[in-house]
Amino acid sequence: MTDPASQLAAVRERYEGASLIAQPDGSKVLEVPGVPLPHGWSLERTSVWFVVPIGYPQVKPDCFYAPSELALAGGAPPASSGIQHLLGRPMRWFSWHLQAWDPVRDGLAQFLRFVERRLADPR
Repeated sequence: MTDPASQLAAVRERYEGASLIAQPDGSKVLEVPGVPLPHGWSLERTSVWFVVPIGYPQVKPDCFYAPSELALAGGAPPASSGIQHLLGRPMRWFSWHLQAWDPVRDGLAQFLRFVERRLADPR
């Protein structure tokens, strides 16, 4: 079950509106709407995006994106983030890197849990 499309069902079990967006270079972008955020963020929910790279799953996803307006509750930008373009628009890029990845065991749902753990800590 290494094909991203076959792993989408596991993500949709938690986020019904999740979708894969094919990119001209052959990569895909996973879009996940409605991710809940704890107190300490400027939004109650957010969409997140991450690139499913060419070579996946041997090549792991790295970093993730949220809407550019996502900030800490006081208005400051989150740690290890900046603004970069994805899908033709500016987004908040989180330079957050997963250390351990097993291409046989891990998949899109596991990477999404990694993203959720980062967002659980508003800093």
